[in-house]
Amino acid sequence: MFWINIDKPTKTIKIHHTECKYIVKKETKYKGLERELRDGGWFLIDSSEAAQQFFYYSYPDFDRRQCNACNHR
Repeated sequence: MFWINIDKPTKTIKIHHTECKYIVKKETKYKGLERELRDGGWFLIDSSEAAQQFFYYSYPDFDRRQCNACNHR
């Protein structure tokens, strides 16, 4: 499982491992958990390519990145 952070202000999609220290614990005013708000949202997905591609197709002009903090563990 992974968390995907959709960030509309920076136009980025960032993938985080489930143990990453940067994963939020609760919604903020403008970014939802498992739902999209004004600035985006955090979504828990399985590790399949299809799950990741859903978000890439939904936001084709967004940069795709791996989290630097959890990618090097």
